[in-house]
Amino acid sequence: MRWQEEVFGPMLERTMENAQVQPLAEHYDLSRDSRLARAIVRYTNETLDAEERRRQVVRVRPGELLLETGRGPLILPVRTEEHIRRVLEGERWDYVRRDILRQCEVIYRRLFPKASRRRVEAFLRLVWPGHGPHSPAGQGSPLHGPRRSRPWHSLPEDAKPLAELEATSARHWAERGAPRPAHLPETFEKLAHFLGTQAGVPPAIREPMILDLMAIRARFCPRASVLRSGQMPLAAMSVEVGRNVFQPSRYQPLAPVVVSVLADGEARLLRCCPPDSYEGFLGLQARRMARVLQEAYVQGGLLSFAELQWVFLASTSTVSRAIDFYQRKNHVILPCPGTVLDMGRMLTHKELVVRLHLEGLSVLEIARRTYHSPRSVDAYLKSFDSVLILHVYGLPPKLMAAVLGRGEALVNEYLDLAAKYLNDLSAIREHLRRKGLHIPVSANLSHVG
Repeated sequence: MRWQEEVFGPMLERTMENAQVQPLAEHYDLSRDSRLARAIVRYTNETLDAEERRRQVVRVRPGELLLETGRGPLILPVRTEEHIRRVLEGERWDYVRRDILRQCEVIYRRLFPKASRRRVEAFLRLVWPGHGPHSPAGQGSPLHGPRRSRPWHSLPEDAKPLAELEATSARHWAERGAPRPAHLPETFEKLAHFLGTQAGVPPAIREPMILDLMAIRARFCPRASVLRSGQMPLAAMSVEVGRNVFQPSRYQPLAPVVVSVLADGEARLLRCCPPDSYEGFLGLQARRMARVLQEAYVQGGLLSFAELQWVFLASTSTVSRAIDFYQRKNHVILPCPGTVLDMGRMLTHKELVVRLHLEGLSVLEIARRTYHSPRSVDAYLKSFDSVLILHVYGLPPKLMAAVLGRGEALVNEYLDLAAKYLNDLSAIREHLRRKGLHIPVSANLSHVG
């Protein structure tokens, strides 16, 4: 598998259509790969789209950015299936980004045909602010260039829970209640007729099936009239993915989220006076990306770095540096699949969970601070204790991994934590004794580390 398929391939399967197929498989006895389910979803969406075009109802689809102007709204296709496929086929990312910006310029000029080139460039900075200024000659910045280490060598002692950050907009969407899609009676009758004559759906379940599909569509594609300028709907990985995390992305639960790509005067700042230093540029991007990650999390979704790359049309290195910069500056761990679900290679919560546990915090307190479920915290601590016991008896890491059914890299991570926080026999004995585990005196106790 090429790296493009591994990184961007799952994004093609996080779609509204796959989200609509899931309830058909879960509640209406259709398989997850059913052609009939796909046909029902496709026909339903095409029928509703045709009706809303006649009624001039405008919806913003996942990956589209809404910008309000003095002459009306602009809906810009920033993250589309076509563009992602081009990268998957091997086309360079910057070429695809160039074409996205050209499409945005064409849409802008439809409203402002006489706009000057300078005004168009100021508008395009809202979609992509550029590479950012470089550091002055002779004054190298640690934020510029490739990062050769993880975000922290050790977590800050004063790490604060992310809940203290602002999330008003995200809470609004998370608490907005069930959508109430309004469609014409004849449209409903047309869909019911299709389900009965073409799909063979029994009469008793036609109405709830149609209502479910309508509601999911309304969540993933909100009307432009209910969004604010600078917002973008997305189909994100759900925080409830649980054991489905190792299944194909099309089978995983999805969360409809609305994120604020531009807010708090950022649009005016980028148009009129963009940052003139690399640190200022990175700080602005970091604040925007942190807000988007948190808004998605509050609404039950998780966005990967690859998703952020498309939302902001930024390079992977820019996303990585910006997130790293924000976490260092604010002493928080931002919620994304790599931290909440321990996916990928970025910093996880293992060290924070273990340290807080050894400091005496309860499982519920740790779960609140690290944005894990209590069950996940318990799993971390049980794995840590299991590795610690086997290490006490002198088992090598490779054998520990075989006994526990874990990867050797994970075992070594826990051994490093044990060496850091439990570095003598008395500490090991006391920790295990509090857990109700009594090590026989004859056990081959060796120093951790």
